[in-house]
Amino acid sequence: MTRAPLRASTLVVGFICILASGLADAQWVLLARRAIGRIEQMQQQTPQSGEVMDTATVIIDAPADRVYAILAQRIRAAPAVTVTRTDDANRSLEFSNGSQIASMRVTVLGDSLAQLLVSAAGAQPSPMPLIVDHILAACKELKVECERTQK
Repeated sequence: MTRAPLRASTLVVGFICILASGLADAQWVLLARRAIGRIEQMQQQTPQSGEVMDTATVIIDAPADRVYAILAQRIRAAPAVTVTRTDDANRSLEFSNGSQIASMRVTVLGDSLAQLLVSAAGAQPSPMPLIVDHILAACKELKVECERTQK
């Protein structure tokens, strides 16, 4: 006779755990949705040479292979830019304009979710504003919203 109350309490505890995990998942999804499309940038200058190291990252609501294909095509078509290394299997490539070098990598986060990471190094002025313009144009081509974050 004491087993029935024990089973009922076990079911109640299990149900509460399921609800709590569902709320945690919902908060994670809400947080992730707020991060999608926001282009975050960071810049650092080396004191010795004055070289600038720039990084930009964005989560894009599109398949990684499609993001990589569009950005790689845009980079190859850019005037005065030479692709110096390509690794299509890992969705990465390096490119240069002569005085600066940059690389990009697109990582799979989900079936239709990708993270783009771009880094650049070289003399001033930084190429990152132009690279971010290409990211914004690629987002428009992918029909997804991307925006620069406020510095």
